[in-house]
Amino acid sequence: MTLVFDHVSKRFGSVIATDDVNLTFEPGLIYGIIGPNGAGKSTLINMAAGSYTVSTGAILLDGKPVHTLKKHEISLAGIARTYQNIRLFEQMSVMDNLEVCLYPRDVGGVWKEIFIPGYGKTRQADRLSHCRKLLDQFALADAADQDAESLSYGRQRMLEIARALVREPRVLLLDEPAAGLNHAETLELKQRLSALRRPDLILIVVEHDMDLVMTLCDRVIVLHHGALLAVGTPAEIQANEQVQQAYLGTVDDIESIRAVAQSRKAERGLRVNADPIRH
Repeated sequence: MTLVFDHVSKRFGSVIATDDVNLTFEPGLIYGIIGPNGAGKSTLINMAAGSYTVSTGAILLDGKPVHTLKKHEISLAGIARTYQNIRLFEQMSVMDNLEVCLYPRDVGGVWKEIFIPGYGKTRQADRLSHCRKLLDQFALADAADQDAESLSYGRQRMLEIARALVREPRVLLLDEPAAGLNHAETLELKQRLSALRRPDLILIVVEHDMDLVMTLCDRVIVLHHGALLAVGTPAEIQANEQVQQAYLGTVDDIESIRAVAQSRKAERGLRVNADPIRH
């Protein structure tokens, strides 16, 4: 199983958001996509998930084109995503946020649940058991009956990822999952995402938090002005001079930024993330 971007470009009028991007994602690995604001990171996610159409090129899952499918068809094909801004069903319970996503899978058997004695209870029990396992995995079991809007911001992030996993996707796209999280929540997120690594899942993370990317991901992809700048291991990307100049900065730059951050922390009494390259 592979997810392939084959000479993919996206244009908004005269603006080129992504330009002739060629990428192949293999299962069993966690990929990070980084780059300055406007580099085209989220555009790739949006095209793969069907939120944006592809201007030129193709996106293939297992060799079959998905860029021509509708959003719900892409989801049924096995691609799930989260968003930069949390999009939960806020007035539904935590459990219902997960269970409702199983409806497309079970819709064909609704008549059985209505007319065959015991079948409906068995199917519902199966759904609830499946959802509880995910809630346990993301430390949300204690909040199963609470409205999603009552959760803290960090737990809402976890719920959104759990919801994306409920239908056991083959590709999981996470668009800035650490946005708005504090240091402790980001560490928890890294642990939860690392635990998702398995041979049948492609996990792609678009993120600005460099510490998270460099310590979580097996491969890092760097975009710059919509074009592919570099692909490699975290160590290779950190040592890449072009990447340093375009995004990460030199070692001296990073140390200078860290010193300023620590100085401001002391002056204002604010807790500053130890990694200054986060925006």
